[in-house]
Amino acid sequence: MVAVPHKDAERFVASPPESVFLFLVHGADAGMVRERALAIVNRRVDDRRDPFQFVELSGDAVSADPLTLLDEANTQPLFGGRRAILVETGAKSVIPAVTSLISAPPAACTVVLTAGALKKDAPLRKLVEGAKQGAGIECQPDTEQDVHALVDRTLKEANLVASPEARALLLAALGEDRLMSRAELSKLVLYMHGREHVAAEDVEAVVAHASSIASDRVVTAAFAGDAGETLDAYFAQGGDAGSVLFGALRYAVALHRARASMEREGGRTDAGINALFRAGFGFMHRALMEEQLKAWTSARLQALIEPLREAQTRARANASSARMEAERALWRVAKAARR
Repeated sequence: MVAVPHKDAERFVASPPESVFLFLVHGADAGMVRERALAIVNRRVDDRRDPFQFVELSGDAVSADPLTLLDEANTQPLFGGRRAILVETGAKSVIPAVTSLISAPPAACTVVLTAGALKKDAPLRKLVEGAKQGAGIECQPDTEQDVHALVDRTLKEANLVASPEARALLLAALGEDRLMSRAELSKLVLYMHGREHVAAEDVEAVVAHASSIASDRVVTAAFAGDAGETLDAYFAQGGDAGSVLFGALRYAVALHRARASMEREGGRTDAGINALFRAGFGFMHRALMEEQLKAWTSARLQALIEPLREAQTRARANASSARMEAERALWRVAKAARR
């Protein structure tokens, strides 16, 4: 019987014990659950694309006919070798089918069950973790350290170097779901083909979860010194705290870059305005762009970037406090703007 905690999950999945044939991979991060489930399958069969070696079943189908799982687990591959089955569990119970499987373990088949977050006393978790040849693997959302490592590893493998601003945007945009994070990084790597240095505008161009114009308007209002009615109206209309926090960080980076361009050009506002257009803030009135470029120095903007990123990290870690983190962050921006 094995209950693998989150901190040991990667190591366990990299080399699952041969004595275990039944795995339950569960957690709130659906992308991570799927990734680890398929990693186990890949270590147990030669070719996951071969339908004789690997099959996926729905939890509803297994629940409706519990013998289906037992029959599939005891089916021999056409050309011999090992077999694997993945079952994505749902609302309907698969416990009768899993109980039958545990009482009559297959000779050469691995069965991987996936599920959302399960408490320690959840019946399915207790059943699998209590089985002699079973293991439960807990998957929690990526920590900030995990996202850092994922970004570093991906960039290194692609021979890419990210600027500090690009890295800040990547860290802000990723982490909610493991597979989505990998997909967005893959898009960036493809976009950067033939180039080595990743700039903030490259991240903005291809990485999803960029803020919408609605949240951008809330953000630019805060940078103009207003975080009252605009912010209240945004949340009243169902606005997302994560989007507005990412938008605040994205705008702080863009405005910092624009202001730096302006300073290099001897204070010419045209240089800063062009930089804001390239960053996707062309919906703003030119007068507002000029006002904010003059109001903020690059040093004051730089001082905002890390606190905004920290607020987003806290919001991700505790969804119930996300709105509070967004409101505090934008009020802090507005207060700084009025100085």
